[in-house]
Amino acid sequence: MSDLDILEFLNGHSLNDFEAPPTAIAVNMGLAEGTVWNRVRVVKAAGLIDRTDDDRGYYRITDLGKRYLAGELTDDEREQLEAFDPADI
Repeated sequence: MSDLDILEFLNGHSLNDFEAPPTAIAVNMGLAEGTVWNRVRVVKAAGLIDRTDDDRGYYRITDLGKRYLAGELTDDEREQLEAFDPADI
């Protein structure tokens, strides 16, 4: 499982603003919930997903995340993501 898998899951639905909590992501991808929670925290800190509902903990892919998947990042965005260090969160 990679962070890319989470992005593809959130992006791979017909709804434009598909949202899901980490628990649903874990169940649908056959992964341990704790693993998904940890990765969601990192992917969110990188700006590739946003938390959309503080009460229920739903997340959705950001425009940056969609451009990342499509390989359409600007040079600045690419550099920022390459410099991102998950240890800093």
